[in-house]
Amino acid sequence: MSKSTGKLILAANSIGLLQDIPTRSLIALKTSDELIFEEDRPARQALKAAGIHREYTKLTEHLESDTLEQFETAILNGKSVCYMSDQGMPTLADPGGALLKIAYSLGAKVEIIPGPSSISTALSACPFDISRFNYIGFLERDQQQRQNELVTLAKSTHEPLVFLDTPYRRKALLGAITNAFGKKRKAMLALDISGQHEEYIYEDLGILAQLDYPKLNFVLVVEGKSNPDRKLRPSKKRRV
Repeated sequence: MSKSTGKLILAANSIGLLQDIPTRSLIALKTSDELIFEEDRPARQALKAAGIHREYTKLTEHLESDTLEQFETAILNGKSVCYMSDQGMPTLADPGGALLKIAYSLGAKVEIIPGPSSISTALSACPFDISRFNYIGFLERDQQQRQNELVTLAKSTHEPLVFLDTPYRRKALLGAITNAFGKKRKAMLALDISGQHEEYIYEDLGILAQLDYPKLNFVLVVEGKSNPDRKLRPSKKRRV
């Protein structure tokens, strides 16, 4: 298959503070032939941070087919397309993966601009061993399916687990996880990372489930059950 001359740029966004947007991402917003965002408000904020005003396409579940078709046409025509998600790194919990599949299928060049991530930030705040962890992300919305998944994880998984969900489902998620893992299992709740109400709370799940906090973006890291009390040992620095 002959390679397309087009290019997909996955550009990191901030996770709260616009000052954290990588310089390379701002340059990509200025120089790419076409731009794709998820929602209007984050798009306008990012463009303002770059000091520009440009047209862009939105990639949402309602506009997905049209946007993907436009993206494919742009790549086939040799254009550079920059995609930026609402927060953090693309494709972890957003529709950016669909763009990647098309780019690879067409043999286009792919460029990743690394930057802020709520997941790695939350892990950095954990006082327990995170040398290995399992990224779970969003659980099933159906209550019974979610509970079944959590019970399986509690029985079979030893490493720390990273959970995401929307702010208004935080209490329900914590309640379900507490039921599956027990009130005494420790966890790190990272709230409003890089925001005005940023806070890191390391407590028993039973206590976290009872906290009455505003509905804020969060990441939950449940401590692993294998050797939870072992001392952390310094290791060689690795790029992660």
